[in-house]
Amino acid sequence: MILMAVLAAVGAPAHAQDPPSVDLLLERLFSTEDKTPYELTADFSGTLALTLRGGTITAIAVGSFTEVRRADGVRRRKVQITRLDLPLLLRPFSGTIRRVIEEKVETQNESPETFHSHDIFMHGELPGRRYILVGVHKAIVDEAIDRYGKGQGKKDDDTRRRIAHWLYTTPSRREMLVRPGPPYALRVVLDETGTLYELTLFYNWGEVGTRINYAIVNGQPVWQHVAADADSELSGFGRVKGKLQLTFANHCLNCKKS
Repeated sequence: MILMAVLAAVGAPAHAQDPPSVDLLLERLFSTEDKTPYELTADFSGTLALTLRGGTITAIAVGSFTEVRRADGVRRRKVQITRLDLPLLLRPFSGTIRRVIEEKVETQNESPETFHSHDIFMHGELPGRRYILVGVHKAIVDEAIDRYGKGQGKKDDDTRRRIAHWLYTTPSRREMLVRPGPPYALRVVLDETGTLYELTLFYNWGEVGTRINYAIVNGQPVWQHVAADADSELSGFGRVKGKLQLTFANHCLNCKKS
């Protein structure tokens, strides 16, 4: 049976030192033992480069950034754009451009719902104790189990992860893997503390990725640079793709800036 062969062939990757489990890394990604409330403020500046009719047009944004962790440990991010420089062609879409930038920052919190809708497995280890996790949408894994295995396999996490690994890494399964709708797969790079460095969502029409670099303020990692894919609907142009680059400076943790 194909499914039995898959489960026999797909084993856990070898490591000189065992990495944290997938479940532990995801738990650390979405929660923290330290729930001490804080307020972090910073200035940001950046560009949003949009591809329109074969050319690239760039908007420049400057503003302030606030990240707050409440007593329940939940973090919220907020940006205020104080200056937005737009070329003539983009000026009619200033509201849309603002929303794209704001949403990319404020909703950058890693969505548990997105991760929970995928079967996630360990795909590799990088230098510095960073780990690559990959997930395949649960509906696709369900379909593979229905087609090649037994229904009771749907309830076993290890079985589901091995099938997800097989679907993602086997070129001949690509037709079964790629489909319209929500992300059919995701790829994330994080360290053993759960700090996120890269997140890529895979759609049938392309990829949407985010990369984050950090500075350390009072022992806490804070955003220093964010690079993210962006897309939006612009009247007369349809769906437009772009690249957002943001740099954060003058971080201030639990203090007032003069």
